[in-house]
Amino acid sequence: MRQFQKSGKVIFTLICFLISASGYPHTDKSDKKQGKDAAITKEITASLELWNNSARNRDVNHFMELFDNNEAILAVGSDSGEVFKGREQIENWMKTLFARRGFSWDMKRVDIDHNGNTAWVFMDGYMIVTNDKEKTVKFPYRFTGILVKVKNTWKWRLFDGSVPGGH
Repeated sequence: MRQFQKSGKVIFTLICFLISASGYPHTDKSDKKQGKDAAITKEITASLELWNNSARNRDVNHFMELFDNNEAILAVGSDSGEVFKGREQIENWMKTLFARRGFSWDMKRVDIDHNGNTAWVFMDGYMIVTNDKEKTVKFPYRFTGILVKVKNTWKWRLFDGSVPGGH
């Protein structure tokens, strides 16, 4: 029995050594994946900043460049009837909005996830609306977006904004 206990300890020690030598469960692959995930999150965060800045500056051309060049793109606002599909409809809506006001978002919470060349974002915070006289109004707002990677750039395919109830 004593020899079995001694052999068991040797075998256990050998198994522990082999596991640690193989890098299990922490491997270089997971480090690379975490690094890649962080890089993609950083890219998408930069896209959100471009989105925010172009809306704040009322730059319709730059705003539209941030969308995928696809007629299936969709922008849904928080008001009744604000559902626009395709570049032409979205651009006309943005021209109408930007003629009277600029928008930006105070992004209190941002969740980002991705799978391959598709990413999604969720933002919960505030929308800041600035009129022609530079007067601002801030109110609770949230949006969800789906982005696709096109030639190393994240482009919007869907924007869905809403004013949360209870405020």
